[in-house]
Amino acid sequence: MTTSAHLDASPGTVLPGEEARIPLEIRNGGNIVEAYSFEILGPAADWSVVEPATLSLNPGTGGQVELVVHPPRDTTVPPGELLYAVRVLPQEQPHCATVPEGVLHIRPYADFTAELTPRLGQGRTGARFQVALDNRGNYPLSVALSGKDQGDLLRFGLPSGPTVVEPGRAAFVQLAVKPKRWMWRGVAVPHVFQVIAAPSPGPEGAPEVAPEPLDGSLLQRPIVSAGLLKLLIALLVLLGVLAGLWFGLLRPVVRSAAKEAVKAPVEAAESKAAEAKDAADEAKEAASAGAGGDKPGPGGSAAPSPSASATPGTGPAPLPQAALFSHRLTSTAPAGGTAAATYTVPDGKVLRLTDLVLENPQGDAGTIMLSVGGKTLLAPALENFREQDFHWASAILAGPEQKVTVTLTCRTVGRPPSGPAPDRCSSAVLFSGTLE
Repeated sequence: MTTSAHLDASPGTVLPGEEARIPLEIRNGGNIVEAYSFEILGPAADWSVVEPATLSLNPGTGGQVELVVHPPRDTTVPPGELLYAVRVLPQEQPHCATVPEGVLHIRPYADFTAELTPRLGQGRTGARFQVALDNRGNYPLSVALSGKDQGDLLRFGLPSGPTVVEPGRAAFVQLAVKPKRWMWRGVAVPHVFQVIAAPSPGPEGAPEVAPEPLDGSLLQRPIVSAGLLKLLIALLVLLGVLAGLWFGLLRPVVRSAAKEAVKAPVEAAESKAAEAKDAADEAKEAASAGAGGDKPGPGGSAAPSPSASATPGTGPAPLPQAALFSHRLTSTAPAGGTAAATYTVPDGKVLRLTDLVLENPQGDAGTIMLSVGGKTLLAPALENFREQDFHWASAILAGPEQKVTVTLTCRTVGRPPSGPAPDRCSSAVLFSGTLE
């Protein structure tokens, strides 16, 4: 024979903060006297007890105890159906323990408050307020805000929809209150208004929550106060005094000082200009007088001939019969090495360099140096360019038998985006101009 236990079949209903009693029937189907103890299982164990705590039954008899449920009035106890169980444990035959189950219905309750801070706001174009919504009930509240004032003189910056406040939490809503019309002058005017915090209906069985009216006031100040108006008048008077001082006293003194300061430099400049004009007139007359004797004879030329002693960057203007010239120098060197390529200007010729293109197709790292007649002109780093060009309005001259040298110093061999990886740095220089 075994022990049997039965809870009341109808679900128990209880409001947090109150008490409910649920009967538990027990029958001893064994052949010995049995003492029973009880253990509540599930979330209700923290706030439920069995009275009496123990029960003794003779063989073939039954008895009753009560499950006393007392949920706290706390937001951690949500409304709805709550499953629970009671373990009935025989002391003599613990293997015959039984666990009847039941359903407990927790009812919803509401505890809602609202507060407006500050109660008094002030400003020329409005003020900002804050509405605190506090939900101390056991289910979420959806609270809608609205505002009104006497005379419909204010605008309320309210949320577009209701604010949901979770159980045991508070929500803070920013509220802007502004007058519909500005007040430019006069004394401050108070506007009394009211904000209504209205919770929406809760779940089935929840009590109705009354709206919370919140009283406040806005003190509208004039845009131009009396103190500000006095300050503006004082500033205008000060500006008038300063303007009078400038035009009446300071401006004539400044003009006189400026004229005296520039008088000497202006006279010196005028004297130099007159001397330059006289020198130019004399040179013009001398050129006109000697025009017939300076012309070259038949077959001759007035232009100076190229000289072997010409240095880079100096020399006469190009001859009319100068021929266009271009040449390319290519140099390769292993990593850590140096190599040079040279072009020698022919005897009796002058090379005028006007354009230069440096090429670094592999993206090598190192330096490339260009020199003319032993004089270094450029030494850029290879890693700073793939292709770079230079153009000179005043040509670089290389005289007869002078050398144009390109020296490549390879530090790291580059890696082209396509093709096999090279094992040497490779750079080139294309220079062009005229050869006379």
